[in-house]
Amino acid sequence: MKPIVMKQQMITDFYMEYQARLQSFAIARLGNKEEAEDLVQDVFVKLMCYEGIVNAATIQSFVFTITNNEIKNILRRRICRHRVEDNIAYETVLQYCPVEHMAEFHDILHLVRYCMNKLSPSCAKVYRMTLFDDMSAGDISKNLGVSKRTVESQLFTSRKQMRRMMKAI
Repeated sequence: MKPIVMKQQMITDFYMEYQARLQSFAIARLGNKEEAEDLVQDVFVKLMCYEGIVNAATIQSFVFTITNNEIKNILRRRICRHRVEDNIAYETVLQYCPVEHMAEFHDILHLVRYCMNKLSPSCAKVYRMTLFDDMSAGDISKNLGVSKRTVESQLFTSRKQMRRMMKAI
């Protein structure tokens, strides 16, 4: 028997015996039966076209390695596809009318200031410094000359009250 015919017969025999195991292996990693079946079929087509040496001792590890690499390629493509879809969604949002963005921004800013005016003066000051000046509790405590724990308590109280007021509106 010719070596090519022997190789094809060995691959065919291996396919008949290991097809279900390879599909289970691929399904477990991909989570999609149809995609796993296609992948296993492609692996065996690649194996049939492979011009290197394949023998009975190495075929199992070789096929599982090819399958694993193809699974990784599919998962990479999925990640890239998701990134592209996320970028398209983000660009769509950016195309949203800037005038409307500015109007929404000013409406929200007006609402925040309105609610802040209902806070106690000390809570409002701490909240304003955190929100608009991007200061940490430690920086605020140094700036106001009060303990960090006092600032944290006022910040907690002001955030809680702001959430409650914003939900009510």
